[in-house]
Amino acid sequence: MLKSFLIAGCFAAAGLCPAAAFCAGLGTALDRARFPAEVLIVRGDLQRLNSPAALSPAEVTGLEGRIQSALTGLAWLAQEYGALTKSKIDGQLLQDLAQSWAQRDFLSAQALADQLSNGYTLNSAIFSADRASAKDVERARELDLQLCQGCHTDRVGTEKILPAYRLKEMAAGMPSDEFLARLLSGVRGTSDTALANPLSLGDIRGLLRLYQEDAVD
Repeated sequence: MLKSFLIAGCFAAAGLCPAAAFCAGLGTALDRARFPAEVLIVRGDLQRLNSPAALSPAEVTGLEGRIQSALTGLAWLAQEYGALTKSKIDGQLLQDLAQSWAQRDFLSAQALADQLSNGYTLNSAIFSADRASAKDVERARELDLQLCQGCHTDRVGTEKILPAYRLKEMAAGMPSDEFLARLLSGVRGTSDTALANPLSLGDIRGLLRLYQEDAVD
């Protein structure tokens, strides 16, 4: 099972090709989460882009590239979300966000992304760490030890375009819903799973519990 996982190079790069994503272990739970999750990631990336004091020039370049890529697929994800949830999508808000980004008005883009995230919230209750079983946490520790820790070694300020930040530090340094969004969008499978996120609901809950506990420690 573990060989079917491929952790994205950096959770900050989560969702680079959202339109090509497929559901796997999370099924329809992931289908309904993709749009609000991507909006949360874009909002978080814009916040960091607007406060880049601790970031290296390479990290800023990577953020801009990730946001550009995410915005390209956001309308598609919005259509999927609207069809699945029977929700009306504010197309004008999406257009305004894209226009602000194109004009490099990053503060306005951040405000618009914030409006989107408030209007289309990620249903985090289903993924709640409080619902993780002891078995879920045990498996999460195995995943973290065998897969995550090997790549996620970077710290903010590194001279990399797409750094793989330490997950414990990420969990401690951003809102819990944004970290969940990056976990949902930032994990890919192999060709055997059509690159789909192979994590189960229990895996997500266990990983959230694990990183939350480590953040407190």
